[in-house]
Parts: sequence; C-alpha cells; structure tokens
Amino acid sequence: AMICGDDCFAVKQRARQIFQEWSAELGGMDHETIEASVGNSGDALNVLGKLPEALQTLPFFGGGKVVWLRDCNFLGEERTASSAAVTEALAELAEELKTFSWQNVRLLISAGKVDKRKLFFKTLDKLGTVESFSAWSADDRDWAERAVMAARSAVHSRQKEIPAEVLAELVNRVGPNARQLDSECEKLCLFVGDRKRIEFTDVATICTRNKTARAFALGDALGDRDLP
Repeated sequence: AMICGDDCFAVKQRARQIFQEWSAELGGMDHETIEASVGNSGDALNVLGKLPEALQTLPFFGGGKVVWLRDCNFLGEERTASSAAVTEALAELAEELKTFSWQNVRLLISAGKVDKRKLFFKTLDKLGTVESFSAWSADDRDWAERAVMAARSAVHSRQKEIPAEVLAELVNRVGPNARQLDSECEKLCLFVGDRKRIEFTDVATICTRNKTARAFALGDALGDRDLP
C-alpha cells in the first residue's frame, strides 16, 4: 500500500494506522521501519538497497512481517528524485516487486507528492492500493466541510461533545490547517477536563486565531461595514 499526498499530517496518521493494524493482524515482533526522508541521491540509493533485504528477511519466529518505508521524499519531482541513478534504482525495484512472493509479507510506503507518471508508482498502483491526501486550501470550496468533519472526529475520539456552532467557531479560528486543527482539538479536550461538553467560551479562551482566520474575520467585518 502507498499513502501519499501533500497533506503530511493526514498521510502520517493514515500510514501509522495501517502499520498498527497490519502488525496486529500478522502478529510477531519482527516488523521493520525504514526511514526514507533523505537529503541526497546517495542516501536515497542506500534506502532503496535496504528495502529488498528487509522484504526478503523472514521473521525469526515465523509468521508475517510488515515493512514500512516511512516519509519517502524521492518519489515526486524533487531534485533527488530526478537523479538518473535513483530513477534507475526505482525502476529495478519495481521489477523486483512484480515477481516478489508476497506471502506473509506486506509493504507500506508513506510519501509526500509522488510522480504518477513514473514506473514505480504505476507498479505499486497495480500490485496494491494507493491512497492520496491533498492538503486543505482556502481556495477549495469544501475545505470548511472537511475541516468540520475532521474536528468532530478528533473531538469524539477523545470522548467529548461539541455543538455545531462551537465547532464552526473552532474551524473559523484555525482555518485550513489540518495539523493545527487536531492540536487545537486536543487542547480543548484537555482544557475541559472531566466535563464532556465543549462550550463556546472554551474555544474563545484556549484556542488561537491564526493569520488565515484573522483574514476571514477582517473580510466579514468589511462586509458588515463594521469599522472597529
């Protein structure tokens, strides 16, 4: 499976979830994580050299194995990705993955933006599943709806409740920023303590208002002819 996209927060969350689910399903303690955030082509080649070895090394006590290539940053249009040596190594790896016996072995790759035109991506797309997460943008018409859903889920997962109007205020304060929104939800849930319901005053007291939110507020005030 490949989890990718420019929404780094969502990619990390989803990849961690899959790794934990697969590890629990396969059992054992021999699951392996390979850090794939590199600074140059030499480091990228080193990572690509480790991956086949990790896939072919069977668990010591039998059973299954999960290999996670984490935070890979040479599958898009980065300078490292454009290296001829890295391109060739990825093509060779793609061919190896086509013939690899996947019995009791699973590969998880988390990455930022990827180049969908390249052979490596096309191979992974055919062999497994690809999930892509795009970052929220103020230019997206549905960013607020996506933010509301994410915030509601974050609050409910912490066994708290938040009314719709309070949720709207929280999203307006944070703006299109998934990482900060999750952080603000965590702050709120800790702030209310044993109280189950989050109120408007809690948001006003503890949550910060970022630059994007201030710009929205200024626009609203201008529309309302509210000079102060």
